[in-house]
Amino acid sequence: MNRIQQHTLWLHLAFGAICLLTLLAPVGLSTGTKITLLVLGYNIALPLLARRLGHGLWFSLWRFLLPLSLLQILPDWFLSAQLGILNFPDTGALFIGTVPAFMGGMWVIPLFLIVFIASQVEDVSKNQNSARWAAALVSLAVFVGAEATLWAIPIWHAQNVTQIAGGALYLLIPEALLGLHAFLAYKTFGQAGWGLRLAAAFTVMSLYFGGITLFYFLVEKILPG
Repeated sequence: MNRIQQHTLWLHLAFGAICLLTLLAPVGLSTGTKITLLVLGYNIALPLLARRLGHGLWFSLWRFLLPLSLLQILPDWFLSAQLGILNFPDTGALFIGTVPAFMGGMWVIPLFLIVFIASQVEDVSKNQNSARWAAALVSLAVFVGAEATLWAIPIWHAQNVTQIAGGALYLLIPEALLGLHAFLAYKTFGQAGWGLRLAAAFTVMSLYFGGITLFYFLVEKILPG
């Protein structure tokens, strides 16, 4: 394991421990406020540590993924407000429509890990196809794990749809593709100017938006007959 891989592992182990301690701490803050502070802390610490440790990849990933994370509020808003199949409990956080504002920064965390791992697979294997498969499979694993556990905090939960272990079935393929598309977009536009990076992030969000709509229609409306 090289230096940046070690630092990435320790960063996320430390962040996970901080999250656990913060959420369990009997302090006079709402769950939503705690989550907001954790998400802000991650998005502030990551670029600062990137500069401090000399990890240009960390910074370029964060710079690309933050606009994408902010845009991901739109599909979440559609699922919760229009289709009524995603619920965000009122945990005391600020809301944008039907979506907690902290979701605008939360997507950075899983997407960072997905794209970072795929990038490392490509560097080691020298094989683009291996990296693409890694992006899709890691994305699927990460988001399935999130769907199965984060309802308990609670952050969100699926409703009125077919579920497996607390996760919505229609999301499986779109969430695998989200990681793949984020990786491909980063590899192509991660070092481009801010306008192209924003356009690429918007494209990834739009593909995800279309994917969840299509697979919701297929899984919940067409296949049941």
